Amino acid sequence: MPIEFWIFLWQVLLIVALVLFGIMAVVVTIGGAADILRLLKTLREDHARSVADQHQGDTDAAS
Repeated sequence: MPIEFWIFLWQVLLIVALVLFGIMAVVVTIGGAADILRLLKTLREDHARSVADQHQGDTDAAS
């Protein structure tokens, strides 16, 4: 096989690998951002619930 074939083959493989890597990087970044937002929302809800429970406990103790 001529050397031009191998050059072309490796160029195509390199381009395909870079495109796939770029797509995966975007997907992982978007998914990670969504996970972080979900984590922050859960933390806010848990904090609000614990503050409300603590406030309820203070009210019960004062009665």
